[in-house]
Formats: sequence, structure tokens, C-alpha cells
Amino acid sequence: MICISNGILPDLGDLNEDKQPKKEETPLFEFSYDNTLEEIDGAMKSFQSRFKNRRHTLSVAAYSVIGVAVIAAIIMNPEQFFAYAALIFCLVGLFYSLTDKKRARAKTLEALRDMNPEDYKATFYGDRIEIETLIKPKENEIHVKIDEEADDEIISPLKTTFIPGSDLLEFIENDESLLLIFNRQQIYCFPKRCLSVEQEGAVRDYLTNRLSGE
Repeated sequence: MICISNGILPDLGDLNEDKQPKKEETPLFEFSYDNTLEEIDGAMKSFQSRFKNRRHTLSVAAYSVIGVAVIAAIIMNPEQFFAYAALIFCLVGLFYSLTDKKRARAKTLEALRDMNPEDYKATFYGDRIEIETLIKPKENEIHVKIDEEADDEIISPLKTTFIPGSDLLEFIENDESLLLIFNRQQIYCFPKRCLSVEQEGAVRDYLTNRLSGE
């Protein structure tokens, strides 16, 4: 899962503890998956393309308009020193605005490289979606085992529940993954490589129909 604010970070908590409905015990379908950095980068690109940042658009437009005006002023009077300084300022600002999304993705991916790997299990019911996160130790970490019968692989399970029709959920699909968007801030990325053809179709139909109110 990916969380978007200014950056994108994994979700480590249950977002909906107090609003879970009466549970249906038999799931419609379920599957386990993980995410590669390439899939996360693709998910962030799809998110950024779907949900345009108004401030980013205005910033690019402002620097472009001012830059054109400064260039016109330089053409009319090439001896204006401050016009050249203003042009440099506009070009630098425009460059940073145009590359802001890419830098945000790179910063997030760099942070994720230093975090413990995670596996996920998604369970789809008629009235809810449950996603369980299993955080595993890194290969170079040393752990002291207190309980001899404890699982060496999993540190702790964390479960998040979403209610279609109650939570703000949206569906995006790209070439690599099916994406569940929560509150236009968090991305849950279901890689197609982890799904059978039947599971991929079931997830797509569920998210398309349930999130459209059908």
C-alpha cells in the first residue's frame, strides 16, 4: 500500500476500526501479493495522472507566463540586467515545477528501499474489503526469538477494512496493477503478476461495480 500526502508512505494502521459492519464470514475471493518498487512507481504515476494537483498546474502556468513576458522585455531592451535575472528565476522555477512529481516519486522509492519488506493478503466480502499487511524482517537484521514456536518470518499482522459506499474509494487500472484508492491519499496496488486470470477479472468487476454503486 502507498500513502500519498506530499510523499507516499506505507499505511501502518487500521483506518476503520469503529465503522465495521456486521461481517459476512465467507469471502467472495482472496489472494496474497507483494509490491515491487517498479509497480509502486507505476501506481504513483497513475495516481498523479488521475488526480491532477491544481497547485502544480498553476505553478507551471505562472512561471510560463512570467517567463514569456520577461523574454519579450529582453527582446525590447536587451540591456536590462534584472530581466536576465528574472528569466533565470523563471526557468529554474519552471524546471522544479515540471519535475516535482518525478522527484516526489524518487524520494518515496528511496525511503521504501530502507523499510522492511511487506507481504499483503486481500480478502473481498460482499460488504467490505480487508487488507492484511505482514511486515517481515530484513535479511540483514538480527532478531532475538523469545517464543520458540513463533513464526520467524512475520513480525506483525496489520489489518485495514474498507466499506464500499461508505468510504471514499476509487478504482484505477494500469498495465501492471489494479489500484484501489482510498480518500485520494492512499494507494493499494494489486499486481496482476500475483493474480490468476480469474482473480484479476473478479477484482476488476468488484471494484468497478461496487464503487460505482451497482
